[in-house]
Amino acid sequence: MHARLAVGLDAGGTSSRAVLIDESGAVLGTGASGPANPVGGDREIALSNMALAFQRALGGIDPREVGSVCVGTAGALSLTEEVREVSADLKRRFGTDCEVEVVSDAVIAFAAGSSAPDGTVIVSGTGAVAFAIRDRTPALRSDGYGWLFGDAGSGFWLGREAVRAALRHIDGNGPGGRLVEAIIAAIAPDKRRSGALVAKCMADPPVRLSRFAALVCEAADGGDAVAESIVARAVGHLAESVSYVVDRELPIVMAGSLLTRPTPIAALLQERFRLVYPKAGISKATDPAIGAAWMAASAFVTDPAERVRLHRQLAWR
Repeated sequence: MHARLAVGLDAGGTSSRAVLIDESGAVLGTGASGPANPVGGDREIALSNMALAFQRALGGIDPREVGSVCVGTAGALSLTEEVREVSADLKRRFGTDCEVEVVSDAVIAFAAGSSAPDGTVIVSGTGAVAFAIRDRTPALRSDGYGWLFGDAGSGFWLGREAVRAALRHIDGNGPGGRLVEAIIAAIAPDKRRSGALVAKCMADPPVRLSRFAALVCEAADGGDAVAESIVARAVGHLAESVSYVVDRELPIVMAGSLLTRPTPIAALLQERFRLVYPKAGISKATDPAIGAAWMAASAFVTDPAERVRLHRQLAWR
């Protein structure tokens, strides 16, 4: 008898990744493709990229051998009336006999860090949002309103604050230093004028400011005072978002590139959580696609203890 197969897919706004596992927890294949947000961009391209990542993960395996599929996407919360339609379309494109479960990317991020059904997930990448998760479903929400209205503590927010610091310094209203000089060099090295920086940044989509988040983190690690101030404020914003949705005794999962990589923001936020929420286990969602694969496998791995074992094996592989 063949082991049952499950596929998890993390369909992101920058790239997509699929993981094929069996019920024992063995990873049999992975596949990647382009951006796949069915709400924020071209839906046809998004669904095609999901299908491509799925096919690449399977390699030569017949998709009809897959027993369960879970797809996490950033647009799922906005697809309340269309989830069934998207699910059916993906089933057709994937060529599976099983149904395709479509959930929020926050759900698979939480599942990547915890096997519990309830808890809190805080995400900080290009954007930032916190959710209370109840029965593996988003419940209470804090922020995640996009670059214009929120995303405090996100990569975009860090980049914007860094450029603002550079503008103030050029006009004689703020300190300089490593971060400020790095920002000026990256944007307009030959024109140290605030107008030139503003014009260059305004010519790009606003979220492009998130590319400067790495400069902020590097400068903060190097002791730059301006960068350290920005990082401290980012941590404060993220902690505040969590405070609105958290259950103090349930797991907290940190997700997104700024919180799963070794950044000063991740270190400081984790330290704060351990002090403020000592009864809550703190973990990181290093691979949301693995969280989606575990959720998919949970359709046929029904024993609670076996689910925990499977999660532990996948999370620590």
